Amino acid sequence: MKTYSFEFIIGLIVIFIAGWFLVGVLLKSEEISNLGEVTEYSASFDDISGISVGSKIKLAGVTIGRVKKLSLDSFSYTAVMVLEISNKIKLPSDSEIAITTEGLLGGSYVSISPGGSDTFMKENEKFSYTQSSLSLNNLLQKFFSR
Repeated sequence: MKTYSFEFIIGLIVIFIAGWFLVGVLLKSEEISNLGEVTEYSASFDDISGISVGSKIKLAGVTIGRVKKLSLDSFSYTAVMVLEISNKIKLPSDSEIAITTEGLLGGSYVSISPGGSDTFMKENEKFSYTQSSLSLNNLLQKFFSR
């Protein structure tokens, strides 16, 4: 009778790696969904390349929310983003929101730079200061087209 010990060990390794991957995904999703009570805000951008529903929102490198909804304003032809941010975070009314990337090849996320105003944003208020995503391809085309 032939033994299958090698195949059995490889099978256990594959099951272990799949379980490890699944636990990692669940922990990451728990980190994002564990915001508690959230406040919704909105922002308009000329370009939101790399951002999708569920993308992280960070302030000082700490995840404070996620993108809830993306739509197109058919009048101004800008992308409208609805954001969910933890109620614990009070944002000054002159805060700036930008789309940035994690390093040269990293994914995109939404970054908030708090302003210095004494008044704070209210629920469903729109960010006044926005910065769209920068495309490396567009920058290279502008540089080399001269």
